[in-house]
Amino acid sequence: MPYSKVLARDIMNANPPYCHLSTMVDEIARRFAVEDLSGILVVDDDQRLLGVITENDLIDQQKNLHVPTAVALFDMVIPMGEAQFEEELARMQAMTAEDLVNEDVITVNVDTDLNEIASIMGDKSVAHLPVLDGESVVGMICKHDVIKALVAVKTER
Repeated sequence: MPYSKVLARDIMNANPPYCHLSTMVDEIARRFAVEDLSGILVVDDDQRLLGVITENDLIDQQKNLHVPTAVALFDMVIPMGEAQFEEELARMQAMTAEDLVNEDVITVNVDTDLNEIASIMGDKSVAHLPVLDGESVVGMICKHDVIKALVAVKTER
């Protein structure tokens, strides 16, 4: 079967993970860990796509947390920047999906073929492609889905 005969609808996850803008970042991180996710769609109440949050987005927000340092002087430990750390930690614990969501998302429709999907992922360095049917999100394709599809097509030849 040629790659052009394999469509997004054939390889997409038809039940993609999603959250809403108000979902707490702690909950999103927990879902990434428990459900072994690499990306999650952010949708509104009508399942319209608002954006995507990826593993990189979660890691990037953690790297901004500055752990306080301490200086040892004559058997005393003097904390440096502890108040700033507490403020940053409180701010991060209050973050929601709205604070992390990447709204500049490349999408495909259900009839996009495997050649185009692979080209988009390669050319645009995209790991997650939401699949739309009109304005509604109906699935998501990850790089792993593309690799499985490519192997399946080669096996059928």
